[in-house]
Amino acid sequence: MSDTFTESVVEQAALAWLEAIGWRIAHGSDIAPDMPAAERASYGEVVMARRLSDALFPKLLSGELRPKDDDKHNDKVKA
Repeated sequence: MSDTFTESVVEQAALAWLEAIGWRIAHGSDIAPDMPAAERASYGEVVMARRLSDALFPKLLSGELRPKDDDKHNDKVKA
């Protein structure tokens, strides 16, 4: 077994973790800009805003996920 981490190893681990916690995983070629199921206009769009919004919005509405409101950080912004 190699001790070397490659991009592929990290990507597969991240995808497995995300899928395990309920994220819908799609193969890049299936959602590529030139495909019928495209989820971005170009490869330059790293964050797929619609997919992210669809995943987070229900969690925000249900209260499962809340924006962090931390006064110690707010004080730094005011200073």
